[in-house]
Amino acid sequence: MEQNMTALVSLFARAYHQKSKDIKIFDDPLSTKLITKKEYEMIRLSMSQGISFFNPNFKGSKEEALKWIVDHQLSPSVLLRSAFCKEAIEEMKEKGCKQYLDFASGYDSFAYMYQNKMNVFEIDKQEVIDDKRQRCQNVDIKNVQFLSIDLGKDNWIDRLLESSYQENQLSVCSLLGLSYYLTHDQFKRLLKEISKDMIKGSRLVFDYPSYQESDETRKSEALAKEANETMRAKYSFEQLKEIFDLCHLKVIKHDDYRITLDSFIHYNEYYKDNPIIAPKGVCYCVAEKE
Repeated sequence: MEQNMTALVSLFARAYHQKSKDIKIFDDPLSTKLITKKEYEMIRLSMSQGISFFNPNFKGSKEEALKWIVDHQLSPSVLLRSAFCKEAIEEMKEKGCKQYLDFASGYDSFAYMYQNKMNVFEIDKQEVIDDKRQRCQNVDIKNVQFLSIDLGKDNWIDRLLESSYQENQLSVCSLLGLSYYLTHDQFKRLLKEISKDMIKGSRLVFDYPSYQESDETRKSEALAKEANETMRAKYSFEQLKEIFDLCHLKVIKHDDYRITLDSFIHYNEYYKDNPIIAPKGVCYCVAEKE
């Protein structure tokens, strides 16, 4: 079964956070069920052995090395974008939104958080969806539709419209981690297609890489390249705004490394001696269909 290594490492980061922290930035109990013990141990070992890449001056045990890597490199953007997205979904749910689309869903667990509250669509490539189904065999799944869709193909929207997706209903869509691996033109085309088939007031939630780099983002790029998943684009807010104007979208919320989520603040108050710092070079955005 083909796997997306970047998505698997993100799942590992969420599972590690779930297992090891008393206070959580993003509470994700299903993460520990979606990842196998073999995968968890493989990534745990690989990461701890690679401490010299992440922090050449580090001194400590293998477990301390792993903790440093997860808390400083793997977890920050993964946990923050997930918590940011959950906040946006909750806000839409309060507005009466009953339709949630998870684009490039990978090993996210949002679908199972909202399966009894909204009509949920998990959208990803065939091999990822097949793998996700297999992982969820022992999970009680209701009201979730798995859609095998290649977003790189011109007619992908037809596959969505053939499902039970309702164009006349308010929708909230997440595109976490997706903008990194598409060119500017591909991302623009994707937003235009999604916007075209959403009603006014529907929202998109996503993160994106900015030109303000940091040591963490440079290492993330190197890791992605090693996994044959090259990051293809970065954006300024002005570039993003131009795309939004073309797609009839307006910015509702925008955060960068100064992001202030309640769960993030509470976590750092509790772990004040070892806080998690939001990486420079990653931004978080909510856009609404006009």
